[in-house]
Amino acid sequence: MSEERKGTNYTKLMLGAGLIAIAAVGVAAFVPRKRLAAVAEPIRDLAKAPLAVAAIAWVTGLWRDATAPRAPVFDDLRPFDEF
Repeated sequence: MSEERKGTNYTKLMLGAGLIAIAAVGVAAFVPRKRLAAVAEPIRDLAKAPLAVAAIAWVTGLWRDATAPRAPVFDDLRPFDEF
């Protein structure tokens, strides 16, 4: 992967993380605690469902496979200089 593409991907990652952080701070600052608890209750019940647990396990497996250590790949196709 070229350095230009890595920079773009890191930029998108930082932008996304920043937006999520701003949204979380906004919710924490401006939504009353009782109202947030009332809205979050159905989501907590949904998280206990077997389908949700299976989906979380599947995503965790994908993450583990994607971040597993691998041998380096040498795809340099230039001819060797034997000087």
